[in-house]
Amino acid sequence: MSSGSTLAPRAPLVIYGNGAMAATYASYLQSSYEVVAYTVEDSCCHSNTFCNLPLVAFEALADHYPPQQHRLIVAVGYREMNDLRANISQRAWAMGFQPAQFIAPDLWLHTGVSIGQNSVVFDHCSIHCNSRVGDNTFIASGVHIGHDCNIGDNVWINSGVAIAGGVTVGDNCFFGVNASVAHGVVLAPGTFVGANTLVTRNTQANQVVVSEPGTVFELDSRTYLLLLEGRRC
Repeated sequence: MSSGSTLAPRAPLVIYGNGAMAATYASYLQSSYEVVAYTVEDSCCHSNTFCNLPLVAFEALADHYPPQQHRLIVAVGYREMNDLRANISQRAWAMGFQPAQFIAPDLWLHTGVSIGQNSVVFDHCSIHCNSRVGDNTFIASGVHIGHDCNIGDNVWINSGVAIAGGVTVGDNCFFGVNASVAHGVVLAPGTFVGANTLVTRNTQANQVVVSEPGTVFELDSRTYLLLLEGRRC
């Protein structure tokens, strides 16, 4: 496991963001860090507080929270195919803030697994042996990553995703809920995989792979259930 950690447990942490993802990050990371403040650009600071903690303009953050004494993690979504998160992270590191990392304690760290800086792995995930997760990557709850996978930087993996063994995921890819990737597939950088989509072939850069959405029946649910029960008779 790679964390780049030089600070003691419960190190003071600033979270970039003032939305649902920032609040979600805090609910997880407070077990490992002392969340002391939130930050966004001054133009997005519509209040002085968020979740009962100070909300500080990112442009002036170093004046209030010395970078040498604080970690910072970026808790925003996958806007601009994760470029936004990547750019904010780079600005924070240039200011001198130390990157953070969170790995849920129920993750079994198999042999050869490494997880990069500013990456998070939420609960009930599985990462099998000799797999690598890059920097600034988000892995939601209930994700499976098979053996010998290489997950790039700035990747966003939603809940329920299953990635088979030997898969390569390029930088800045996105996975919707319950997407799957077959063994040995190579996803080029910037690939967008929609929810419930199975990827069985290599992709090209910035390609979109999506499945048809579920069919909406004209019958209401109770009538449909009666129809199913009649078919079983």
